[in-house]
Amino acid sequence: MPVVSLVLVTAATAAVSLAGVLPGTAAMAAGVAVALLLVGGFVAHERRSGRRVFPRTTYTAGSALKWVYLTIGLLTFGVAVETFVPLFAQRLGGLPPVTAGLLGAAVSLGWSLTQLGSASAAGGRAVRRLCVLGPLVLALGFLAQGLLLRDAAPGWLMLVWAPVLVVAGSGIGLAYPHLSVAAMSSTPDPAEGRQAAAAIATVTSLSIAFGTAVAGVLLNAGGASMLTSARYVLFGFALVCAVGAVTARAANRRAGAETR
Repeated sequence: MPVVSLVLVTAATAAVSLAGVLPGTAAMAAGVAVALLLVGGFVAHERRSGRRVFPRTTYTAGSALKWVYLTIGLLTFGVAVETFVPLFAQRLGGLPPVTAGLLGAAVSLGWSLTQLGSASAAGGRAVRRLCVLGPLVLALGFLAQGLLLRDAAPGWLMLVWAPVLVVAGSGIGLAYPHLSVAAMSSTPDPAEGRQAAAAIATVTSLSIAFGTAVAGVLLNAGGASMLTSARYVLFGFALVCAVGAVTARAANRRAGAETR
């Protein structure tokens, strides 16, 4: 994905350039800020451009599509937690690397399993509720996981981590398939429909990349305490992902207005 690559390269360059001037956490935060500014510039350019990555409908006033993409982005932002769960499991629970790595896949497992059932949901009201419920379940799962963190966590507590992370991931599975369908069916134009479908992968990849960068900043903000760092990551992600419920409601309202 050219957009994702450009954003990541720019963020990395900014972080490395500032590393000799600012503390590590500040340099990483500056890199994320630069990447966000780059995305903002990209969006501003796309609105005026004749050739776009996202369909024209995304930038139309009153369109639900931009809210759909934002909700997808906020959901998949949470997937980045998987990168750091094995570290938390090893440092806080003393798990061996192989077991800790398996625990790191719990979010994706919850996403995959729940999506199989959620995709069959029918009826506009049920679908709209799932789109709002998904980000809330994801956020609450991260909040619960943050509250379960302990230094030198006992074995029984480590066993609880897995289902909690699976439940968190199920929030993505509840909403993601319906948001994908909403994006693909956002326009009657077949060419724009294909463009809208392709843009889902761009949003997902970009969001996971941003999530990983933000998690790195939060991890470093905790300093020498792994417990504090892990709580910063999980509580911070809970807050960000919860915003997805707001954007999902906005998408539902706009979609309802478009069908009247």
